[in-house]
Amino acid sequence: MIQKLSTKLQVQLAVPGAEKLKKMTFPNVVDNPAEAEILELGEIMKNLDQEDTLLDGVIITSQSRVTKN
Repeated sequence: MIQKLSTKLQVQLAVPGAEKLKKMTFPNVVDNPAEAEILELGEIMKNLDQEDTLLDGVIITSQSRVTKN
């Protein structure tokens, strides 16, 4: 049996002058979020950051548990 545990999103921003990407994680989001909504969240976080920050991408992580019954 497959049991859905959680879905999380990680927004990755490229900040000017920073070597590494800035990462923000949003745990426990709805299952199967729409692509447009995911990108909208990324754009919102980009706009809240410093000027010239770019949205690098968003990673979706889904966890499920498989058990034998």
